[in-house]
Amino acid sequence: MLSEILQRLDKVRRQGDRYRSVCPVHDGNNPTALSLREEDGKVLIHCYACLATGPEVVEALGLSVNVLFRDENRNVTDIPRKVLEKAQEDKWFIELYENEKEKGGKIAYTDYKRYRLAKERVKLIA
Repeated sequence: MLSEILQRLDKVRRQGDRYRSVCPVHDGNNPTALSLREEDGKVLIHCYACLATGPEVVEALGLSVNVLFRDENRNVTDIPRKVLEKAQEDKWFIELYENEKEKGGKIAYTDYKRYRLAKERVKLIA
């Protein structure tokens, strides 16, 4: 679980019971932006710079959301409620992004990446 994620990250260092790393979602250089730890059979991930969560980070690394949980045989329907709620919240961002794109407005690369991740999360609940 955690070891599979850590080996794909850059500038990983241990800090007490957690690890710190560069966040692959926003491609920053801050080696302490991303916080990772394992607790109760789950990998908890949070980026303090771009506010990315575990599913966003593992998707940016090319991994399945299932690596966040001890049971590797989980399927998409077993995704925790909190993740599903986040997908619901992302629907507004998707709509906003698509409207701005239609108007020909400027779109930041980080917003494009967030849009892609939001689309993936929404697919999980569809």
